[in-house]
Amino acid sequence: MSWTKREAVTDLVILGDGEGCVKKVGGLLAGIVPDSGYPDKVNYKIVKQDGEEITLSGSASLSRQLNERDVGHFIKAEFTGWGKSPNGKFKAIEVNVWDGELTDAQKAWPRFKELQGGNGKPPVPKATKPVPETEEIDFPGALEEEDDDLPF
Repeated sequence: MSWTKREAVTDLVILGDGEGCVKKVGGLLAGIVPDSGYPDKVNYKIVKQDGEEITLSGSASLSRQLNERDVGHFIKAEFTGWGKSPNGKFKAIEVNVWDGELTDAQKAWPRFKELQGGNGKPPVPKATKPVPETEEIDFPGALEEEDDDLPF
């Protein structure tokens, strides 16, 4: 047995209207990873145009709209308010996945070629078990709101 040091996620972005949250985020979806603190929750790795990789905090709304087939695609996610459900309120998040012709700016995006298959399209993921639905969890954070400067 040995010790394994666990690092806190320092690039965590949270969509919402609370202090430290951002209203929208977008970029190239690089991966969907399990959250180290909550086993039923996943987070989303996004590569921004400047090459910075951020981790978008997952939510029930996001897990219903994004899955492994979207890795390698450009996405935009925007907090649009609060919805109501039998279990209480939830973050309403609008998700858009780019499926049009790729622009030169998109093709030049950092890590774009790495995340594409040999045919220039995102790779087909291996079969994975479905992501379970989770309740909304809020996390504190301190990040500036993203500008809508994506080239798509």
